[in-house]
This record gives sequence, C-alpha cells and structure tokens, in this order.
Amino acid sequence: MPNDRGAGGTRQRHGFATIAAAALAAVDSVLARWLPEGRREGHEYKARNPTRADNKPGSFSINVNTGQWADFASDGGARGGDLIALIAYLEGCKQGEAANKLAEFLGLRSGEAPAAPARAAQAADKGGAAPVCPVPDDAPAAPDAHPRHGKASAVWTYRDRDGLELARVCRFDTGKGKEVLPLTCWRDPGGLRWHWRALPEPRPLYGLDRLGDRPGAFVLVTEGEKDADAAALLLPGFAVVTSSNGARSAGKSDWAPLRGRRVLVWPDADGPGAAYAADVVRLATAAGAQSVAIVKPEAIAEHRPESVRGEPLPEGWGAADALAEGIDREALARVLAHMQASKPAGGARRTREPARAPTGQGAPRSGFVEIKQGDARGLRPGVYWQPVGTVRGSGEMVEGEPQFICAPLKVEALTRDATGNEWGRLLTFADPDGTMHTWAMPAAMTARGGDELREELLRQGLEITPDPNRRRRLVEFILGATPGRFARCVGRTGWDRAAFVLPGRVFGDTGEEAVILQTGASEGAKLSSSGTLDEWRRHVSAPCAGNSRLVLSVSMSFAAPCLALCGAEGGGLNLKGDSTMGKSTALWLGASVYGSPLSDGYVRQWKQTDNALESVAALHSDLLLCLDELGQLEAKSAAGVAYLLGNGCGKARSRRDGSLRAPATWRVLFLSTGEIGLANLMQEAGGRERGGMAVRVVDLPADAGAGLGVFDVVPEGMRPGEFADALRAAASRYHGTAINGFLDALTKNLEQARGFLREYVPSLAADLAGTDAAGQVRRVAQRFALIAAGGRLASEFGLTGWEAWEAPDAVRRCFADWLANRGSKGESEPAAMLAQVRHFLEQNGEARFSGYDRGEDDRAPRTLMRCGWRKKAEGGGQEYLIFPESFRHEVCAGFDAREVARLLVKCGALMPQGDSATRKERMPDGALMRVYRVLPAIWDAVP
Repeated sequence: MPNDRGAGGTRQRHGFATIAAAALAAVDSVLARWLPEGRREGHEYKARNPTRADNKPGSFSINVNTGQWADFASDGGARGGDLIALIAYLEGCKQGEAANKLAEFLGLRSGEAPAAPARAAQAADKGGAAPVCPVPDDAPAAPDAHPRHGKASAVWTYRDRDGLELARVCRFDTGKGKEVLPLTCWRDPGGLRWHWRALPEPRPLYGLDRLGDRPGAFVLVTEGEKDADAAALLLPGFAVVTSSNGARSAGKSDWAPLRGRRVLVWPDADGPGAAYAADVVRLATAAGAQSVAIVKPEAIAEHRPESVRGEPLPEGWGAADALAEGIDREALARVLAHMQASKPAGGARRTREPARAPTGQGAPRSGFVEIKQGDARGLRPGVYWQPVGTVRGSGEMVEGEPQFICAPLKVEALTRDATGNEWGRLLTFADPDGTMHTWAMPAAMTARGGDELREELLRQGLEITPDPNRRRRLVEFILGATPGRFARCVGRTGWDRAAFVLPGRVFGDTGEEAVILQTGASEGAKLSSSGTLDEWRRHVSAPCAGNSRLVLSVSMSFAAPCLALCGAEGGGLNLKGDSTMGKSTALWLGASVYGSPLSDGYVRQWKQTDNALESVAALHSDLLLCLDELGQLEAKSAAGVAYLLGNGCGKARSRRDGSLRAPATWRVLFLSTGEIGLANLMQEAGGRERGGMAVRVVDLPADAGAGLGVFDVVPEGMRPGEFADALRAAASRYHGTAINGFLDALTKNLEQARGFLREYVPSLAADLAGTDAAGQVRRVAQRFALIAAGGRLASEFGLTGWEAWEAPDAVRRCFADWLANRGSKGESEPAAMLAQVRHFLEQNGEARFSGYDRGEDDRAPRTLMRCGWRKKAEGGGQEYLIFPESFRHEVCAGFDAREVARLLVKCGALMPQGDSATRKERMPDGALMRVYRVLPAIWDAVP
C-alpha cells in the first residue's frame, strides 16, 4: 500500500483512514456513483462488475457496514477491505489515485474533517448501545405511547430508499404546546430496544423512499415532516423530503442523497424559514445537487383560494397550510416546474459547454459538452463527458480529453401526465441515414441501470459508446437536462379530453400544453400514408358502394374513434367463410383508412400469443385493429382472447416487490377474417363457445349471398377475382390519408358529432334488434349501429364518395345475415344446451345406453361405460333414463346441470317428479333408482 507522501494533493491533506471513513459514511452515494446499476439487499450492495462481462447483479458484492467487497465470480477472487480499494479496482488505478477521486467526490477540502459516519457499528455510546438502521424484522414492536406524554398525535416514519424503516418522529400535543421526540431502535447488551432518542449525526432525511421511487423527479425540500406529507399530496410528481429537528438543524442531516438531483426548497413564511432555505441551498450544493433554487412563499400565495388570496401570509405559512386552504394544485405544479426550468439559486452543476476557466474565474468543473460540426479539435459531433483532473504537486484542476457518450441528442421537453405522474423526456435525434426521430421516453426506463433505454435508442439508430463505463452517463445526461419546456403525455393512442392523439400527431384542442404519446417503444400502430385523400376516395372507397361487406369494413374504420364519444363497448367482427372468397380484400380496405394494408403494415396476424395480442391491442386504442386468419390463433387461447379484446383490460401483473402494476387498458374495435369462427376454434380445444364470447367476437358470414363471394355486385365486364385484385392494388397504392381527414373533421365538430352518435346509435340499434330480442342480440345490434354511424359521419364529411345512406343500408343487410345465421333473437345459451343434449344422445345412443327391454337378457350386447337405459315410449320414439352423475358430468359438460334440467322440463323434454328434476324409476333388475327421464320431445324442443 502506498504511503501518504506519494499520493499527491488530496492525499497529503487527508489520510487513508479519514477518506475511507468519509466514504463509508456516504456509502450509498459512492456506490450510486461508481456502480449505479446495483441494488441494496440488507447489509449488502450487489451490482454488475463493469470490469468483466457480467450479465446481472449478484456475484459482485459490497458490505455497506464495513466497506469490504468481493467478486465471487472472478478467477482470482478479487476482493478488498474498504471503498478506496474498491474504487482503485473499478478505475484500474493505484489506491492513492482512488483516494484522490473519492476525496474530490466527497468534497473534502484542506483542514476539513469528514462527516461522522452514522452507521450502527460506528455509533455505539459509552454504555455499548448502538442504533440499528434499518430496523430489523426481529425487533420488538415500537411503543405506542410515551411514558409521560401518552399517545402521539402524529407519527412520521423515516425510511431508506428501499422503504425499510430507519426511525420515527412523534408529535405530542401537551398542555404547554407541542413536543416532538425521536423514537429509534438500539441494540444494547440486553438486546434490541426502542429508545426516545435521536440517531447520531448526520441523520437521514425524511422521504428517502420517495427519492428511490422517483429517480428522475425533481426534489422538493420542505420545513418539517408535516409540510413534507402535505407537499407530497399537493405535488405527486415531486420527490418530497425534509430534515429532522426543525429549521435550525439542517446541518445535522445527511444531504448526500441529493447528489445529481434538481432541488427546490419551499420554506415557511418567516425568518427561521428563510434561514433554513439558505442552509439547505448550501448543504445540498455541497452534496453535489445539480441545481438548487428557493421557492418564495409569496409566489405560491398567488394561487391561494380567492377568499384568502389578498390577505397577508400568516407567520410560518407552509405546505400544510396551503393544502388546508385548498390551493390550486395544477397552478402550483406549473409554478414549481417553471422554476426548475429557470436559473437556479446557486450551486447548479454545469451540463452544457464547460470550458477551461480563465485565471481568476474559478477552477473548471466536470460536465457534459455538446460538440457540434466543425469542432477545432476534430471531434465528431455528439454528446461528450468533460472530465476534470488534478495536476500532481500543484493541485491545479484541469480538463481532460472529452469522452464520447452518444451522437447528437436533444432533450426537447419534460413530460408528465395529467395527474403529475409518468414523467419522461421528449428526445430528438438523427439516425445514421439522417432521418430524424422524435420519441417521448418514459423516465421509468432508466430505473434499472438504463439498459432498456439504451436498447430502444440503439434500435432507433442513435449511436452510443460501447464503453460500459461511459455509456452509463447517457442516463445522467438525459435526466439532468433542463429544456425549459413541458408537455402532457398520454400512454396510449386515442382521446385525451378534446384531443385525439396519434403517434407523431395530435388532432383537436390540447388546452394550454402540447400533448405527446409516450410509450416504452417508438413503434405503435403502423400508421403510414401514400397518395392523396382524393385518390383514396376515388380508387379505394367509392368502388365499395353497393357491396355490404366492403362498406361495412370501411365504415368500421371510421367507427373505432367514435367508441368513446357514445360510450360504446369494444368488440369485433369476424368475416367467416371459405378461402378465396374475398375476406382479406375487405380487411385490406378497412386497413387502408389507417395505413398500408400489407402484412408488414397495418394488418396484423392472429398468429401470436395472448400476451402479445394484449400489447397489440394497447397500441390500437380508439383505432381499428385488423387481424387476419383467425384459424392461426391457438385454440386454447380463443376464449381468453375474446374476453381480453372486448373487455379492454389486460392481465393484472405484479412488480418485483409484489405490488400490482396498473394493467394495460384500451378501447378497440377489431375486424377479423377466418375460414372458421370462434365456436369452431373452441371445439378444437375441447370447449364450447359461450354467449359472452359470441357477443364480443361476432361471426358474420363473408358470403354476401349473390354468388360472388364477399361481393354483392362487381363492375360490368369484371370477374370477382379481377375486382378483388384491383381493389387490393389500389389500397396498397393509396392509404393512410382518410383517418387524418376524419379526425380533423371530427375534432372540429366534436360536440355535434357526440350529440349525433348518442342519439343515432341507440335508435338504429333498437330498430335492428326489435322489441323481442334478447340482451345478447341487442348488444350486437349496438355494434352494428355504431359501424353505421361511423360510415355515415365519414360520408357527411365528404370522405367516402358514398351517399349518407350507404353505410346504414350495408349494416342492415349484414345484421340480417348474422341473425339468420344465428337462428333466433333469443339468448344463445338455451339453444346451446338443447343442442348439446341432442348431440350426446346422437353420439351415444346404443353405445352408452342399454336396451331396457333386454336388461335381463344374457344374449344382449354388453354396454361399456353405461350411463343409462333407453326404452320405447308409449307414443313412439325413445326415452332415455340417464344416471344422475352421468347427466351432470357428461351430458351437461360445461353447463350448469340444474339450468339444463329446468330448460328440458320447460320444453317438455324431461319428466320431473314433483319439484325434483329426477324421478324414481324401476330398473330392469327390479331396483328403484333416481334418474333423469328424457322424453322423445327432446328432438323437437325449442328454447
């Protein structure tokens, strides 16, 4: 180990033990700086080893209590006894240089003593007691009352970044005022005990768990725990923290967790509050905060309720008072957000264009540099990290060579949703071909080291350094940018208030801010355009007139954005028919409203897992989803997919900590094709179609009944195949313009369109279904009516080339064909129950039912797996005496046996006995036995 005299400037001022102790006191900050992709597990910090190809954290471990570390996967078993040795190992330098780097990072200056470590092992008092942080699972329950003050009126729990409890602060309302006391867990010779005493200095901040949950969010520092909780409610997009022990004790807390963060201070409106704010600015700046600014209470007071707005601020007015008064939360969030975009009050770390400081203007500092075309040093354009080092002997700070991070990348705006959550960054950059990319990046993609973020940027064509030690700075650059602009983000396509959001374009009124679609990947619904709207109307849409299935498909594309306007439920239609009938042509025409109908364009395939289909549905919210070849869907997934798409909600999934993620949601209409229907697919899997599935995925015969396949008419002199080829060629050439024209007209006439839809859709649905229809039929009629309304609106906007009555007429024709194919206007389950009983008897008549009249005949054929008897009825035909268990588990498989029995009795196909569906019958051997007696009327029964 080198001696102190050989280590250079910083090492001459501080010994190894001093620097190692300071580093251990700030171990979380040190590890976050050198191993940012790691995670805390108890007293160990596990990370990837950047010196080798390490796929995941685990084998490289650091003890946060002692600083000892080891790499259990290395051949040589690399290990060390303190954090200086760790940095030397990671940086590939000598320990003296590593100590220099740590001292610079910790801000140690000549003559300055490092902050005292606050770890339990280093904080034992004279009696041998030491605080235990975090509180272990085997600790006794904390006392619920103070021996003198009684029960607390408020309790604030201090937690670390992982949510583990560190300490408590309790408030007691006494006759003489308030008393605030700390409550902490200590280990003494007698074991673990709770004591009414504070942790050693420096103490943790209140709200560290909020910092951990919001890694890219602005930090708001308030004065006191009560104000911190109030500010967290007022401003859910901020990570709110405070220090303990009041306005005069800011220096007793550890502000290192604010390193690299952008900080605002909201002090109370009094003298101590102003002094506290000044202390926080100084301490947070020294800890390495990126920027620190003070919020003037007077600026916030402008947004108090009108009843108190003009009054002077009460002494000590703070966040809790603002919450109690009912301050305008949105206005408050805008005030603080714009303050973050403005010049900080002091201590801001430079993130653009650092340069060597002239004499007398201070030493240069590390930071990000944007190199532009024509740099005098010959560097290629891009984002660089400008390091700063120390000249040995002189101690002079000089800049090193800029380190390439990525190609030119600009952070255009900060994004968040209407609730102040889902923060992100709007990024723009060019790929190697020179094509510009704009992507709203969710900040959550940076939470686990940034691998997911880098993968997506690389996929889009951004050049990023392959150096593992440099590329981690990309996250720091993006999160550290302060563009000064804000935008509201949404997580899916479709309606956001009065605006309709598509990837790259928004229609309608967005209010005061721009609205941007923000997803984890740039690719969404494959929207594209070719040709003009007039060309699409003349060559694609207008030729569909007179063909019910074609008009239906195109109208369905315009109906999808209308779902939310009239409160309709999602669902789909499946054009079912033989091959070469023209089903795909109809699908292509519907897809051409949005983009290229080719298989690598807007049309998707059913051949995917239900998880993948969930993601696809979320990408097409309020749009038409086009799915080809239903037969490619796995039969076992058919039932789940029907409910998944129609219900508009994905599977519930858990996070790593076991809490539930918010499931994906959508509103979608989908148009499908297939040689089989959903019922056929269910039968392949050994199941059956339920009424709810048939409502969500409506099987419509693709054959229009004119002997021309999907067509009702074809142009004179053309065969159906030639007409289909011409339409497909036109859709491939002209597409994607109609949806833009429709959404533009729809958002400009939003209230009129909403009123039309809410009146027209129920009226037409009632006309289609009639007064005697079952609920399932009425629900399907609602979907057909919505499709008609969408086509009619598009015609009235001048988009289709049809008359306004064309879409309603086509819908009436298709609904009538669906109803005829279904068989009745009643519920589907009773008919399915009767069909299943008949099917069982047809398949198993002689095989499973012994002849009653030959029951004692030794020469009668043996019946294997017998489930009952069959005998001649008095009026002709066969009766079946079915054993109860066979009836319940086989005849009624998939149905409620009691419901089936009640239906059979109602139809006169089952002979009951009193109130019982079964009856006692004498068997051929003379024994009495309860059976279900099914009568010959089963063959003619109707529900």
